[in-house]
Amino acid sequence: MSINPLLTQTQSIGSKVIRGTFWTVGMRWLSRFMGLASMVVIARLLTPEDFGIMAVATALVGLLDAFTDLGVDNALIRHPDPQRKHYDTAWTFSILIHIFIAALIAVAGFFSAKFYNDPRFEPVLYAMSISMLIDGFTNIGFTQFRRNLAFHKDFQINVSIQLIGVIATMGFGLWLHSYWALVLGGVARSVTRLMLTYLMHPYRPRLSLSARREMFGFSFWMMVRSIAIFLTNKADRLVLAAYFSPTIVGLYAIAGELAEMAVFEILYPLGRVLLPALATKQHDQAWLEESIKKIFNITATIAMAAGMGLASIAEPVLHLIYGAQYIQAASMLKLLAVISLIGGFNQPIGEILLLMNKTRDFALIFIVEGIITLLVVYTLSVNNFDFQTILYGRLSVTSLTIFRLFYLLRTLKSITLLAILSAWIRPVIAGMVMYFVLHASQQMFPGLAPEFTILLSLLVGALTYSVALLSLWYLMRKPMGFEYELISRIKK
Repeated sequence: MSINPLLTQTQSIGSKVIRGTFWTVGMRWLSRFMGLASMVVIARLLTPEDFGIMAVATALVGLLDAFTDLGVDNALIRHPDPQRKHYDTAWTFSILIHIFIAALIAVAGFFSAKFYNDPRFEPVLYAMSISMLIDGFTNIGFTQFRRNLAFHKDFQINVSIQLIGVIATMGFGLWLHSYWALVLGGVARSVTRLMLTYLMHPYRPRLSLSARREMFGFSFWMMVRSIAIFLTNKADRLVLAAYFSPTIVGLYAIAGELAEMAVFEILYPLGRVLLPALATKQHDQAWLEESIKKIFNITATIAMAAGMGLASIAEPVLHLIYGAQYIQAASMLKLLAVISLIGGFNQPIGEILLLMNKTRDFALIFIVEGIITLLVVYTLSVNNFDFQTILYGRLSVTSLTIFRLFYLLRTLKSITLLAILSAWIRPVIAGMVMYFVLHASQQMFPGLAPEFTILLSLLVGALTYSVALLSLWYLMRKPMGFEYELISRIKK
């Protein structure tokens, strides 16, 4: 008997996807709102140097943590009929790899303190290894909620974890006034996640490796994919920490997190819902290809609005959220926002390749990109180029990710490059128009308080982007995409 009941035929996939997106976006936004609220407090209790210590430690843990992303949850979602042996094998894999990685993090604590000549790294990494160990025992049964598109359960557990983590971090921050608030807040999140996954789902996993052959092939390439994504997005902090001060690295980390948050807070939930939804109709080729074109347009529309919008208000956003001591990260944030929006354009590619069982190819594409990113950052750093030049180097590498699209198009022969470019052209033009209008409006009202500058920019930007987008849509004879879906929903 299957662990998961089949989706009932009376419920439409479309309605489940809409509800799933609603719950997942709501979860991300509410979690981020709580995180930002706590950051307003924490950033004023800590210094950029504190964030720099955590940025390097988190990057080191992130590199090792990538080895724990076996992708077993996605394997269970894609499996046509998963049994208990599949869930138990996935859980056992998770425990074994987390124990191993936790030990490596503890060892890394000793050596990183020597390498960076900073003893603060050692106890921090010891504490973070405890979080890693706890995470390995999370209840794998919770994956069933995603498989059945019951994303309201995902919402409940993740919001609860974030709430308790925020309360713990703020409490430790007010007490300790040091980076230890961030470390202990992370431990609190891990403990909360462990407890809630068992309280909210009746499944009780057992130690077993009976389905190891069936699960390992997919899991291995998912792990390689995670390592590659980390190399592309976060590993540069480990290199930069050897050539720049913790303060500079801390500012860079803050700007990077803010840029990713702005662009991916909608795109990540969309991708989280996308794989289970597309998997239900993956054999309907015509429907799948039309949906893919539409998805490229929707993700580009969201990414362009968020990325260019943030780039235009980088300084007031940093001032309002983090305080005056973080404004010097504005130039970093502008470039990182553009890097993130390019990543947003390519975001659907990963989910589509996973759906098509191209996990290995997807992982290899990211590996190449990650290695090139690290080589560029290292070469520029060791030759004493300034930080801004290094960011331009990263931007150049990110722009090359368009080759990932070429690979996808080679796989999906019926989708032409022209079709994808036509899906992108409207948001690209509208985003550029919005950026220049926002820049001009800020020049007209210099000296405004950060909150008023942000409010004015949001109003002007939303109006400009919407008008430009809809005008281009009409000129292009109303093709399927974001605008069509939005107007259809409004009419209903």
